[in-house]
Amino acid sequence: MNVRLYDLSCRIVTYFMVAILSVITLFSVVSTVYVDPFDRVYYTGDTAVKHAICILTIIMLCSVLVRKPDFRISRWIPIALIIVFSAAVLIFVIWADLPPRFDQRAVRSVAADLLYEIQDDFVPGGYGEIYPHNAGIILFDELIIRIAGYDNYLVIQFVNLACMILTMAALYGIIKKLTGRINGAMLSFCFFLPYWLYATFMYGTIPGFCCACWGIFFSLGFMEKERPQDAVAAGIFLAAAFRFKENFIILIIAVILLVLLTAVHEKKFRLLLFFIPLAVFYLLSGIGVNAGIRMQTGHDTGEGIPGISYMAMGLHEQEERGAGWHDNFPEDTYEATGYDPYETARLSKEDIGKSVQNFAEHPAYAVGFFIRKTASLWDDPTYYSWTLQQGRNDRSDEEFIVPGIGWAYGIMDIMQSALYFFSLAWFWMHRRDNDLLRLVFAIIFIGGFLCHTLWEAHSQYTLLYAFGLCIYAAEGLRELSVWAGGLSRKKKAGTAALLLAAGLVLSIPSIASFLTLSRDNLRFAEYMGL
Repeated sequence: MNVRLYDLSCRIVTYFMVAILSVITLFSVVSTVYVDPFDRVYYTGDTAVKHAICILTIIMLCSVLVRKPDFRISRWIPIALIIVFSAAVLIFVIWADLPPRFDQRAVRSVAADLLYEIQDDFVPGGYGEIYPHNAGIILFDELIIRIAGYDNYLVIQFVNLACMILTMAALYGIIKKLTGRINGAMLSFCFFLPYWLYATFMYGTIPGFCCACWGIFFSLGFMEKERPQDAVAAGIFLAAAFRFKENFIILIIAVILLVLLTAVHEKKFRLLLFFIPLAVFYLLSGIGVNAGIRMQTGHDTGEGIPGISYMAMGLHEQEERGAGWHDNFPEDTYEATGYDPYETARLSKEDIGKSVQNFAEHPAYAVGFFIRKTASLWDDPTYYSWTLQQGRNDRSDEEFIVPGIGWAYGIMDIMQSALYFFSLAWFWMHRRDNDLLRLVFAIIFIGGFLCHTLWEAHSQYTLLYAFGLCIYAAEGLRELSVWAGGLSRKKKAGTAALLLAAGLVLSIPSIASFLTLSRDNLRFAEYMGL
């Protein structure tokens, strides 16, 4: 019974990933989603054969390397690579000098107000009261401001960079536990490296992901050796990740499921002791954050806008913003009810009912809506991590960020398709495996995918889940390269021709048009002044 439950869990996760990755790989090669600095979303067509040629080239190059019997990657190479990229990102951060925008700026302003004992942000209608889930980030920013001053915003970006390095260290440990291969770690880093410029985003995301990765590392360590100190460390890091960003509740749930299923499968019920420090530190972190706010303002963090309002907004579509993107529905409804969370929740449920009824009456539109929503989340090559910085530094705009001008977008477009394709290849090749531990990031990915399919859409949220695919993409590339290296010349040519033919077929413009993923070609050209 336990074996069947464990095997069934592995199959469900694996086939879910195959289905999801098939869809987003298709979207990635036939279209590209661009987001401008004002959250306007553009669904534009792409050329699939370009992605096919690049993916085929990557496989061919790697197949040549893996065929060499003496090919080994020194453990110092990833370290050297991290040092080089850290220095490059440090130079970019200083050179670009990007001040915070939108919520990043709002959080820092609230943190600065705390230093001057301004309490308006935590009365009904204030930013801190409306968004209580940001209380942890506010206190973190306050600490940085106390140390470095309000104007030294680059300090947070330096902290982000340090957290990126620590995240690499955690991922290295996780990869060794899951695969035992240094080559796998090296390839994973290669997939991860293009996202390092995300260090300029000052919203608690990077420190939170760093804590989350270390939480996973210690969770795996506890499941392996059952050391209490690993469970305590995991509880501390996972609780910290949640306080930085409540989205990490998905990751915590994934770890809980992993521990629970492993305990049942292996009949190691002492693993259930893991939940004690996790619950203790989760509660203590909430109490601590609330106490930190109350001591300085005299107010508790409060309930704020109920979560169901974001689900209601996630079913809206505007003319310019993407399907399910932010349209101020939660804030407007909350204000209209006099900041009553219960009345806001009631009105949000009514709004969800209207959206569902509209989808039921117009099924073709409903399918198109969720296609566009999914594409807007997973088909933006930079996950809004770079375009969010537009308009603050003309040099970085022109040289890195702006699509069609900066060189970064083209590279990210290819890297995103490769990330999805090679991850899909790994899950397909391992669809009969029964190792749930290796699926930890897959469980997290599925949770994030399902959550944001219904929740508010914004591609910056999904970057964290894409990070976790790096391990699977690296292993998928390695195994595809080994397979390709063992083929005869005739079979290699046939396989390459098949992949290119698929790219040519998917390059037919009517495919993206049918999916409504090229409907903004003209509008995007006008925006770019083309």
